[in-house]
Amino acid sequence: MAGDRERVIDLADGRTLTIRRVTQADVAGLERLYGELTIDDLHSRFFSAYHPDRGFFERVAAAPQRGGYGLVAVVDDAGDEARLVAEAGYEMLPDGDGELAITVAHDWRGWLGAVLLDALVEAAAERDVPNLEAEILFTNAPMLRLAWSRGAASLPNDDWTSLRLVIGNAGRTPVWPSGPGGHDRPRVLVETPGGRWDAGDEAAKAGLQVLACSGPRPPRYRCPALSGEPCPLAAGADAIVVARPPDDERWSEIAASHARLAPGVPVCVEPRAGVDDEAAMLNGATRLPTANGRDHQAHKATVVTLVDRLARHHASIRRRSPG
Repeated sequence: MAGDRERVIDLADGRTLTIRRVTQADVAGLERLYGELTIDDLHSRFFSAYHPDRGFFERVAAAPQRGGYGLVAVVDDAGDEARLVAEAGYEMLPDGDGELAITVAHDWRGWLGAVLLDALVEAAAERDVPNLEAEILFTNAPMLRLAWSRGAASLPNDDWTSLRLVIGNAGRTPVWPSGPGGHDRPRVLVETPGGRWDAGDEAAKAGLQVLACSGPRPPRYRCPALSGEPCPLAAGADAIVVARPPDDERWSEIAASHARLAPGVPVCVEPRAGVDDEAAMLNGATRLPTANGRDHQAHKATVVTLVDRLARHHASIRRRSPG
């Protein structure tokens, strides 16, 4: 498989960087890599100042034996002992996705993490792992930027210090999880600034599967909806919610594109309070109620009830349809 081949990068200073699969022979190098991390680095990686023991590194090296995958980046220092400067890998999750982690030495940050993520995504795709997931602290700005640049979507998360992101492997856009249960719960795609829907937790508690996209992204990522292309998340959804800011017409374009390219999937527009949003009726979209000074929790409950009703109705039609 292409994902198993070594990637050799000739560096400007004459050294060579090799990216390859992790082995048990890398345990000592992994220990040294983590031993050089700061307390802040450890907190970003483990959400605490946890100092892993040798058993942790042995498990990292054995990830392929559990169905996961692991890569290391090793630099040849021209006669000196080779140095392991980064590792990346995933462990399998019950929903069929892989749990992603990347660690890079301080003096190799800025570009190597992106190279490792691309190699890991390629390996996961070759192994039919649909997505990679990662819990990322809001304070870990470099990792958040990296994930967003790969078209990540977010899952509901009741911890407001972090985001639970999903990165697609077959293409730039994630797909709905395909593990046990499949499409048993109605699926709701939410387009919202920042990728976090205010009512996401309540929708998940109501039994809905929710994935949120942050809409327009940096140049590397091309939003399918804004490019006139079908979005796999929209095509597989039972309802689509578009919550847009009033000063960016691209969100109206996203709503129109989903209504056109995902026919039959109900599109709901959640306008900002006090904004006369004609896009709410675009192509038959449903205009969700605004808060208008009402109790915030009551408003979220009202929105979730309406979206839940539309999504379950569409899911029932889908189940009755042939194929």
